[in-house]
Amino acid sequence: MLQQRLNSSDALLLLSFVGVIVGIACALSMVLLHWLLDLPAHIFMGGDNEGFEDLPLLLRVLFPLISCFLLILIMFYLPKKWQKVGVPYVIERLNYHKGHLPIMNGVIQFITAGIGLMGGLSIGKEGPAVHIGATFGSRIALRLGLSQSHIEVLVACGIAGAISAAFQTPLAGVLFALEVIFLEYRIAIILPVILSSVFSMAVSHVLLGPITLFSFDRVAVLVINTESITALAVLSLVVALLAGLFFRTQQLLWRVNHWSLIWRFSLVGVATALCAAFIPEVLGAGYDSVEKLLAGGSLTNVLLLVLLAKVLLTAFSIGLGIPGGMIGPTFVMGGLAGIQVAVWAFSGEASLELISLFALLGMAAMMSTSFQAPLTGLIAIVEMTHTPEILLPAMLVIASSCVITRVAFKQDSIFIERLTSLGLHSKARVRVDHNGDVKSTKE
Repeated sequence: MLQQRLNSSDALLLLSFVGVIVGIACALSMVLLHWLLDLPAHIFMGGDNEGFEDLPLLLRVLFPLISCFLLILIMFYLPKKWQKVGVPYVIERLNYHKGHLPIMNGVIQFITAGIGLMGGLSIGKEGPAVHIGATFGSRIALRLGLSQSHIEVLVACGIAGAISAAFQTPLAGVLFALEVIFLEYRIAIILPVILSSVFSMAVSHVLLGPITLFSFDRVAVLVINTESITALAVLSLVVALLAGLFFRTQQLLWRVNHWSLIWRFSLVGVATALCAAFIPEVLGAGYDSVEKLLAGGSLTNVLLLVLLAKVLLTAFSIGLGIPGGMIGPTFVMGGLAGIQVAVWAFSGEASLELISLFALLGMAAMMSTSFQAPLTGLIAIVEMTHTPEILLPAMLVIASSCVITRVAFKQDSIFIERLTSLGLHSKARVRVDHNGDVKSTKE
């Protein structure tokens, strides 16, 4: 095998070179997904792939129903082994199958995520991106006949490249791979992962241009006083409560995953169609709702109602097995929560700059708390919005909400909780030996 002929320097050079290839492949797959999502947007929504609110009522209701019907048709006739997709599945394959990710599961993830996103389901594309990127890394490593440790490096390259391409946030991509998937910081894999993430972001930028999820003139510099400290404390508590609601709702629904896929997906279609009729702001990832508020506009429905509906509909969709992601929606939930807290805390007289600040703080905190990934959430928001001035208050809100969630609610990352509910080990150091027995690689 190739690994037997490599010394440490040769291995690093090979992994770095292949990591770049994996990153480019991830970027191209994300660009393809982006272009596919643009097709219905150009036909029905004037080019805005988040413009579901502007659709006629009939189309708005039909989109999620048709999407769920197509997902049922595809998934019902697939072998069960191909139906497993998503971030928990990637962690499971790392822990129990030496990082071997079947290519068909990755293909199914790409197709089904595209259908769900086109139909306006309340999911994100970033979770599917992680699965697809990890599959690229795994398959290339297996093709080269590399060892398990080297397979893990290239899986990490794929994960980082996928997040980097989706958000154009290279450092957040690296941190996500280490903090969320591997659950530890491993210096041995950092150089190839960084190269993969940077090249993936570069390809995404060249083919798609800069990705701007939220635009605003500037954010306020927070003045430390009793009022602002109180507002930050309230935001931390609100984010922790929302993250708890988001998780507990999914946890309840995991108990009915033995129900027929037809029933589960049909329920999601009906629930999303009802929301489409009465609370259309929750359709899709929901970035446009936050964007509208940051621009000084208003929503059709009361902000608190939109926030709660977004949390519950996303949890309902993911909890019943829709093959989509949660990362993007958590940013939206956090942004809406931050805006709501700013309105409450400053008596409805908050400036747009202050509202923008609290929206960004909420985004960083909700993502960090839901996945117990404080550095990833913090850096992702700074990279996406180029606002380093939020670092200090964001660190305070993120740390507070994560501590509340862990200590008061006894809640780990949603991905880890899902694996635990299936009776699987969730720590990255757990591996399976040749006899199929679980063992720890701790020394």
